[in-house]
Amino acid sequence: MAKVLFFNPPSRENVYLKTNVSVGAPSYPNLTLATLAGHLVANHKVRIVDLDVVGAVHEDLFDAIVDFSPDIIASSAKTPDYFAVRGLMREVKRRYPGVKTIVGGVHVTACPEDAAGELSFDIVVLGEGDTAILEILSVDDLGKVPGIIYRKPDSGEVVFTAPRGLIEDLNKLPYPAWDLFDLSLYENSRLSCRRNPVGHIETSRGCAAQCNFCNKLIFGSRPRSKIPQRVVDEMEYMLRCGFREVHVADDSFTQDIGRAKEVCREILRRGLKFPWALINGIRVNMVDLEFLSLAKKAGCWQVGFGIETGDQEVLNKISKNITIAQTENAVKLAKKAGLDTFGFFIFALSGETEASMRRTISLSKRLPLDMAKFDICIPYPGTRYYNELKAEGRIKSYDWSKYICHQTEEHLFDHPNLPWETIESYYKKAFREFYLRPGFFFRRFLRSLRMNDLINDIRYFLRSKW
Repeated sequence: MAKVLFFNPPSRENVYLKTNVSVGAPSYPNLTLATLAGHLVANHKVRIVDLDVVGAVHEDLFDAIVDFSPDIIASSAKTPDYFAVRGLMREVKRRYPGVKTIVGGVHVTACPEDAAGELSFDIVVLGEGDTAILEILSVDDLGKVPGIIYRKPDSGEVVFTAPRGLIEDLNKLPYPAWDLFDLSLYENSRLSCRRNPVGHIETSRGCAAQCNFCNKLIFGSRPRSKIPQRVVDEMEYMLRCGFREVHVADDSFTQDIGRAKEVCREILRRGLKFPWALINGIRVNMVDLEFLSLAKKAGCWQVGFGIETGDQEVLNKISKNITIAQTENAVKLAKKAGLDTFGFFIFALSGETEASMRRTISLSKRLPLDMAKFDICIPYPGTRYYNELKAEGRIKSYDWSKYICHQTEEHLFDHPNLPWETIESYYKKAFREFYLRPGFFFRRFLRSLRMNDLINDIRYFLRSKW
């Protein structure tokens, strides 16, 4: 029996709280770490330290190391978190050189050579590594574990093992180990939830869409899904763990719309009463009124849509494979079903121009959206967009901590058509034009009265950076 300590790096402040979207900063226990821990808890001692919760400090990790005496310390790194994870692992190695360190996640999978050269990482896990730590603990020869990078102890030679395959049957995955979190530490604003605490659920992996700004290196392009019964079983488990609301974290919950409808019917068959939301967004060409009406009846209160842009040429350029007409229809159907609507828009996409950004702002105001979020398209490593810009010498910064779609101060890349100052200007303009409209104020006021959110909305408005 091994002792495994996971830590979630501090990222919420950098990614959200220091930006203009701070009032809507999400607060969730980490689904990735809960999922990884779920594979270990039956046979090993596991602890999770979340350095991203309110009041957490750097030393909380080292206090836990002293108290728990782990054999392994592990973390997962997204691109904006990579430097934070690396810094903490370096400090772990300085203080406790005998502890084995393991890191995985999208950034090291996209940049394996960089990760392989980092001496503070004993093992790097590439790809879909749910069972990697379990396998590492069960073998004498690390060379038998697929999808990892390690150093031979005798020579220091860096070894890349054979690639790791995808998990075929998601229904066999254990439930995430939510009991390792103190759920009372997590609180989302009323902009994104009805009841706290809120938890993420993953009902599928892989997305068949080929958007050029999206990284597919972990879950791939082949959709794999949990059956509806397993999905709702897991939702019930989350409610028993203490969650009061569930947010679906899938890349595309409705890519099999028949399954999505059956999930709703299963919730209704069991008589479950809890709010849930499609907070990660769904595709506008994979939705119909029957699904949206079923979702509303089953407790869904908000649906997000990956709209991206109001310019059809840009949509074609980024391989989104949707039309403006489909966007308009999807949002209209969601409102008809009685759902709150949330639109996700992105500036500085491939092929973007000032005219296309104006069309995006215009579309956002034309649609019956309750909320809109505007981002700058960050070319994350592992995406086609990043590869194209890097090949053209347009990447200007490799300070991964600045790779945040809400920050505008750092000139990260040279867009082929637009100066950074223009991108920044339209990004800020979009929020003001969408939210500071008399029509939006009136509709939001009526909604606030209906949802008992008036005081909250006034507070969020006053705290926003316009």
